[in-house]
Amino acid sequence: MADGIPLPRARPADIPSDRSTLGAEAPVSPCQSRLAEIAAFKPLPPITGPGECTATDVVALDAVLLADGHRIAFSRAATLRCAMAEAVTHWIRDDVAPTIAALGKSLRGVEPLDSFDCRRRNGIKNAKISEHGRANALDVRSFKLANGAAIELTDASVAKPLREKLRQSACARFSTVLGNGADAYHDSHVHLDLIERSNHYKICQWDALDVTETAALAAKKAATAAASIPSVVPLPRPRPVIEAALSDPPRHRIVPARGPLFGLFAPLLKSMR
Repeated sequence: MADGIPLPRARPADIPSDRSTLGAEAPVSPCQSRLAEIAAFKPLPPITGPGECTATDVVALDAVLLADGHRIAFSRAATLRCAMAEAVTHWIRDDVAPTIAALGKSLRGVEPLDSFDCRRRNGIKNAKISEHGRANALDVRSFKLANGAAIELTDASVAKPLREKLRQSACARFSTVLGNGADAYHDSHVHLDLIERSNHYKICQWDALDVTETAALAAKKAATAAASIPSVVPLPRPRPVIEAALSDPPRHRIVPARGPLFGLFAPLLKSMR
């Protein structure tokens, strides 16, 4: 090649005041720093609507990391505020996994039903915005075990002592716990959230009943419903009886006047009767 071919111009140095060429990363929140030690997650952008559906410091929670190194995976990532994700992680790591381990079983997975969902409470029009709409709630259907079995939280056939311990630990950590017994919307899962109420008031409505107790409660509700329905439908009041003499139409008779001509017209009047 000829020695006279010019070399390309040198690349200019980055200008410190120009951030367009620098890959600036969003700062990690203190919550995410703590969560990184006990869970696997991905940071997400803030939720900015529509409407009241807003949240900051949002993550997609993929798994909880136990102290023994085991990974408790979510069947699908849960989109939550970091504070809610941290509370869920501690519940599973410090309460749920040890409770199941005490039975000689190993927790390996979580099956959530719902996390972030921009909707109103129970999907009812004109109701208040749900905590799901603020990424501040998680619905849990069941826990998966290493042997492939599942513990459904609202299943009456699952051992009552186990579900009772899970209920007590959940109600100690979360502001709201709703399961079967709360209403028809929560018969198949347990709802958890961290809503802030005055005086730190909490709601814990989850009946951890066994099969016998569930059947007795259902029978009681059926009996109560039946008692509210009259067993004998009252007949309408009978129509009042009116005397026949009063009900018959009046009969008008022609009474001839008696005068000087009565004798003359008497035969004719008699024929008209």
